[in-house]
This record gives sequence, C-alpha cells and structure tokens, in this order.
Amino acid sequence: MQSTPLPSPGFRLLRWSAWAPGLATHEAWAAWAGGNALPSGDDAPAVKAMPPMLRRRAERLGRMLLETLFEPTLAYHGQPLIHASRHGEATRTVPLLTELARDGAVSPQSFSMAVHNATSGLFTIARQSQAPVTAIAAGPETACAGLTEAIGQLADGAASVLLCFSDEPLPALYQPFVDDAEAPFAFTLELATGNEFTLTSLPGRGGNATPLDLLRFLLGNASRLPLTARGNWHAVRTGAPA
Repeated sequence: MQSTPLPSPGFRLLRWSAWAPGLATHEAWAAWAGGNALPSGDDAPAVKAMPPMLRRRAERLGRMLLETLFEPTLAYHGQPLIHASRHGEATRTVPLLTELARDGAVSPQSFSMAVHNATSGLFTIARQSQAPVTAIAAGPETACAGLTEAIGQLADGAASVLLCFSDEPLPALYQPFVDDAEAPFAFTLELATGNEFTLTSLPGRGGNATPLDLLRFLLGNASRLPLTARGNWHAVRTGAPA
C-alpha cells in the first residue's frame, strides 16, 4: 500500500546572505545556483562590521559565517539563531585533540572557540542580543536537521528565524574518512511561516542533500529536493512567496 505524504507546516524565504571564496555577492551566488560547481579557495572575509576585539577570535570558518550574519540586508533584530554545521571548527579541534593526547589537558581559551556554538555566540555578544541560539550537527543529514529545527521554531511561534550553515574541507588527518564532496562556504537564511516551501515525506527513494544543495534549490526553480535517504524527506516548492 502506498503511504500518504506527510507535510510539515509551510515556510518561506524572506532574505538570505552567503559567502565563499570567489562568491561574495548575491549576483555571483545566483549565477552559481544555475550550475553544479562547488566553491573552492583559501580566502577569508574581512568581517569589517564586527568589533575587532571579537573578530580576532574567529578563524576562517567562523569569519565566513559572521560575514553572512552581518550582511545588512538581513536586518537582524534578535531573531532566534540556528547554526548547523556537519564538522564545525575541525581546524581547531584537531590541535586540541593532539594536545589532549599528549598532555592530558587543553587550553580553556582554545576550547571555548572550538565548540559548535562558539561563532554564533560571538555574534550575539557583538550584537548584545539575548536571542536563543541552537547548534546542530547531524552528519550527512545536517541540511535536513537544520531545516527541521527552523520549521519547528516557526511552528512554536517565532515570527522568523535565522538558519545558518557553514563548513570547510576537513584537515588532512580526517581526509581518509571523507564521504562527500567538501567546500568552504557559509550562508544564512531568514525563514518565516508561509506557503512557498514545505518539508514533506514522499514515497520512493530519497537521498541526502548537502547544505549547498539546499541553497541551490532555494535560489533556483526546481520543484523538489530529496533531503534524506532515511524517511524520504523532501523540500518541496509549493506556492507563491507571499
């Protein structure tokens, strides 16, 4: 017997910002969304809008995310913040784990910036915000997990939420275990309740989409995006933005 699709509450994309090496404008990202290339390069953004005392605590992955959060078009006003990253600050955690194995202890200051919510914490400190922050890592299902959390917070009454994704290639130590294409990127989506998209379980075979797959879908015009192999969850374009 064919199962009935299970829809989630609808959502819409209000605003977005993104940064990757060579992709620093909406126009560049719109052109990127029409292809299938992955961002690459070693550049890092300046994050000029952030106070220097806080900015210097962020390394490249954090700076990419902060650049998108400080994008003026997002008009931040204390929205709940969700940061989803499969690997987080891996370039910080590898030296910490090496130090732990060698010495049995790590620097508290170094550890504080290696945790998964460190960058979003820097942002709320800089903006003097007490808005709730959620950090998510869900392996190959990170895109779906972040989107699910955002939809849940909207259903719980949030007027809008900022859903952020960021990752970069893993350090050499972890390269033998890489199971998906890697790229340096960060982007932030402001989502609100609406009828533009829905998260729906559909019959048939699904697949695990990356955060960049999700961004390409939201900026394009495809009708659906398979988000997970488990549960066959899809992001579905359902109607008008309003």
